[in-house]
This record gives sequence, C-alpha cells and structure tokens, in this order.
Amino acid sequence: MKRIIIFLSILLMLMSCEKVSESYQLSKQDNAATIYAEAAAPKRAMGMGGTLQQANTEQKIIKSASLRYEVNELDSSLAMLAPLIVKYNAIIEQEKQYSRSDRLYYVLTIRVPAAAFDAFIEEILSGKDIRRLEEKNISARDVTEQFIDIEVRLSTKRQALKRYRELLQKAETVSDMIIVEDKIRHLQEEIESQEARLEYLSKQVDMSEIRISLYQSFSPEYIPDKSNAFGPQFLKSLHRGWKGVVVVFFWFIRLWPLWIFLLLIRIIIRRRHLRNKD
Repeated sequence: MKRIIIFLSILLMLMSCEKVSESYQLSKQDNAATIYAEAAAPKRAMGMGGTLQQANTEQKIIKSASLRYEVNELDSSLAMLAPLIVKYNAIIEQEKQYSRSDRLYYVLTIRVPAAAFDAFIEEILSGKDIRRLEEKNISARDVTEQFIDIEVRLSTKRQALKRYRELLQKAETVSDMIIVEDKIRHLQEEIESQEARLEYLSKQVDMSEIRISLYQSFSPEYIPDKSNAFGPQFLKSLHRGWKGVVVVFFWFIRLWPLWIFLLLIRIIIRRRHLRNKD
C-alpha cells in the first residue's frame, strides 16, 4: 500500500512539473511575440508614413527639349521668336551666333514655365519661317523619389538639430558644449546642402529647358584671288630674288676667317716666289 501511495505521489509531481514547464514556454513565446510586435510597429508606421507621403506628394517631372531647324531668313525668324518668349514668360539663359562654311547659326537656351512647355514648342514649330525641321528631341525625367528622399532627410536632420540644441542648453561642462556645438554645425551644413539641392530641383521642375538651334543656308560668294595676277607675281619674284642675293652675300661675309686665311697663304706663296727669282 505504501508503495502505491509513493508511486502516485511521484506521478503527480512529474505532471505538475510538466504543466509548469509548458506554462513557462507559453509565457516566453507570448513575451517574444509582444516584443517583436512592439519593435515592428514603428517600422510599419514608418512604411505606412512613407507610402502616404508618396501618395500625397505631387509628381515632379523635369522636362527638356532640343530643336534644330533651317529657316528662310535668320533675322526675321528671330524677330518672330522674340514675342513668343515674352508671351510665355520665358527666360533666355544663353545665346550664341556662329557660322560654318555656307551656314549662319543662332543657338538659344531658354527656360519656359513647365505649364507652357508643350504650347511653346508647338507654336514655334508652327511658324511659317521654318524651312526644314532637322531635330526634335523631348525628354521627361521623374524626380519625385528624389524630392521625397530629400524632404525625409531634411525632416530627420531638423529634428536631430532641435534635440542637439536642447542638449546644448543642458550641457554642464565646456567639453560637452564643444562636442554638441560641433554636431550642430555639421547638421546645419548638411541641412543647407539638402535645401540647396531641393531648391535646384524645384527650379528645374518649374522652368523647363529648351535648346533651339536655327540656321540659314546661303551660297558662298566667290572672291577672286588677286595675288595670282601678273603684276603682283612679278613684284613678288623681284623681292624673292633680292632676298636671295642678300642671303648669299651675308653667307659669304660669314666666312671671313676663311678669306683671311686664304689671303695669308697667298702672301706667303708670293714672297717665296719672289725670293726664288732673286
């Protein structure tokens, strides 16, 4: 009887240990799940925030165009182009004029508001002064992602800057103040750089670039070469002959040591000849 009671007691103890072990494992799993959920919650919030920000951010497109065409008369074409620049509030960034053999070129780099980009190009190409269109190249670059990235970075750096300024007020030692001020300076430089980049992209989006190259063809005028006439050729020959004489004369003068040496030899030979006669 005692043996049966001891056996049942041991069995009950083992069963209670297993339940405690299972409850401990379950509680451990629950704690791990809770910690994971808490750690993942900010990431999910950030991901949702990024998605919402992308959805709410207006699409940013940088447009540009390149046009090259031949005109009947360059001056009249430029006179027709000037009112269009005023009409569409465009800005001339660069202009250049040059000639190549039988062509006279005029190149303009213009900035036009993005809203008037298509209308401006269409009105230029519909001009009656265009003789032949050689090139029309239009491109669009989506920089929305760059805008979002810069804005997020700016927001983060501004928050960090605010925290460092709060820490600067609480700094107790000079070394702590120097460290915090150095961090603030670096953050301010990075913020200014990002703001400048954002402003540059905004200008590129707001004002589209159009490069216009127009030219006029003309027949080259024949100008006879008067240097081939008889008179100029005769005078040129006399001049070259005289130059040859002068060159030979000075060449002989350059050999003066040789002439002196030959003269001395002649004098010596002549004296010997006279002695032999005596």
